[in-house]
Amino acid sequence: MIVATAGHVDHGKTSLIRGLTGVETDTLAEEIERGLSINLGYAYLSQASDHTLGFIDVPGHRRFINTMISGISGVDMGLLVVAADDGPMPQTLEHIDVLDILGVEALCVVINKVDRVDALRVSEVLQQVDALLQTRRWPEHVSFAVSSQSGQGLEALKKHLVTAAETHQRQRNTGGFRLSIDRSFNINGVGLVVTGTASAGEVKKGDLLELLPGGQSVRIRHLRANNCEVDGASAGQRVALALAGKVSQKQIERGDWLVTPNGPPLSQRLDVEVTLLGSAPYALKHMAPVKLYIGAKRRAARLAHIDRTEQPLKPGESCLAQLILDDPISGAWGEPILIQDHAETLVLGGGKVLDPEGPKFGKSRNDRLHWLRALQISDAKSSLTQLLHGEHTVDLSRFWRNRNYPQVPESLFPRDEVRIFEREGNIWAVTEKQWQSATQWLADYINRWHREQPQSLGVKMTSLNKALAGHFDLTLGLAAADALLRSGSLALREGHISRQGFQPAKSQEALDHWQALKQQLQQGGVALPLLSDLLSLAQVPDQFAQQALRIGMGRGELHELNKHRYALPTQLLHYYQCLTLAHDQGEALSVAVLKSRFGTGRNLTVEILEHFDRLHLTRREGNVRVLLARANVQRALGLEA
Repeated sequence: MIVATAGHVDHGKTSLIRGLTGVETDTLAEEIERGLSINLGYAYLSQASDHTLGFIDVPGHRRFINTMISGISGVDMGLLVVAADDGPMPQTLEHIDVLDILGVEALCVVINKVDRVDALRVSEVLQQVDALLQTRRWPEHVSFAVSSQSGQGLEALKKHLVTAAETHQRQRNTGGFRLSIDRSFNINGVGLVVTGTASAGEVKKGDLLELLPGGQSVRIRHLRANNCEVDGASAGQRVALALAGKVSQKQIERGDWLVTPNGPPLSQRLDVEVTLLGSAPYALKHMAPVKLYIGAKRRAARLAHIDRTEQPLKPGESCLAQLILDDPISGAWGEPILIQDHAETLVLGGGKVLDPEGPKFGKSRNDRLHWLRALQISDAKSSLTQLLHGEHTVDLSRFWRNRNYPQVPESLFPRDEVRIFEREGNIWAVTEKQWQSATQWLADYINRWHREQPQSLGVKMTSLNKALAGHFDLTLGLAAADALLRSGSLALREGHISRQGFQPAKSQEALDHWQALKQQLQQGGVALPLLSDLLSLAQVPDQFAQQALRIGMGRGELHELNKHRYALPTQLLHYYQCLTLAHDQGEALSVAVLKSRFGTGRNLTVEILEHFDRLHLTRREGNVRVLLARANVQRALGLEA
């Protein structure tokens, strides 16, 4: 069990640990000279019962609040030290807030230096501390009156802590291993060593881990846990890991992570639940600059509100928010966070990570709120149940990855009335009701298409995607289509989906009109005239126009840019090749650049680009396009045999 001291400077935290363990945690010469703790100090108390107490001695001076914050992340118990002569002081209150906001479940209050005051003063200070804790998570707590100098009360305190260690149940040893590095150094004959408190999972000698954010692969050569040489360690333990691999101390920063590969990815957007302390001096507006602390890492960020639009986050209030960072950071579901003001002068609040892969703003607000509110539920199965009952398609791979499971744990699959399917390498889940609704809708849509367009081969996949998007999550719709194709209910022919056994009706007159339109477009090269001009040039009467166009689109030989303009696949391929040439030559894919490349007017350029967006060949980001799925252009345009 890991116990972290907390309290104001010079209230005797270091001397208290020395009295309990016999270990001097002020190891730096500067610390000893100045009489205060600058860095984190560590000490251990081992018992015959094989239960080990690890103590983290964190500094109390205002200047070193950042070190204090990183030191208590992930501890099991707080040891709040208050000097009997001073009573609660400013850093006492701040440390209480930090312990509370980071979710430290157990707290033991120690009134130190009782040898300097009378019993009445001790009682007075106890009452003051009790009053402070009534509104926090520890209204019921154990208190001890001690003197670290004389030894008074230390045995009773030690007995309480040992009993707590013996009964402590670790809750964080599931999922992949995660450790936020708080120190790194080289030891002769051993090599590079890093230390930290394991926040999740297990690690053994010989394990391969990933160092984030650099992505280097390292192997665990040796390890110590709770100051003992061991073969393995787990969440909640202080560990020192000797690393083998192509990494040096210069490549490691405080707050970097050692993790099991294939866990939560690096991200610049963390969706979180956050509470602003009641003692915060001001409200936080949307996109307010803050300083984020997660593990031993701190980063500048902006706090964007999700579940509120105009009202600021007031002291004492909570909200769902997104932390937007300039640089990517590692995070996992449930990990505690803390925020300070941008100048790092005071603690404002904190909370926990809900989604370490937060999307950019613009995703459906209702869907996003449903997702995040379900993620607020600690129990994974209950969280999934809520997601599914909201009739959402759930990406199980992402859900479990963000909860720090490198692989989807099949034992934790939701099974009752749930359909599990795989698509594009991920595992998904929907309710059986949703699945049946999607398959029935698809069958009905195909039948209706055949009735309305009997001359076409069936529905082009791009047209089906557009239709599906208006009714179902596209992943669900396409998975349902795949299932119907595998069962033989539907057939895929020349890029078109149809009812099994369907044969298109043939109207020679309609076919002739379509051939006239196609020939006219071919003769025009890459020119894309307005539909009215195209019909005139091809001499197709208005009353036959739509039927002829449907034949072309049904065969996959024609693309509809909009109701006023159409293009052949080969024509669109020309414009796509112009776009890729601009990209390969390092030009920004803006409308202005591509207008020149295409040799078209602005309106037509925009129409072509928007069609590429719908085909998922490009994606608009601001004023430029980003290339997507370059290898799939032939399929997307309908040019594959």
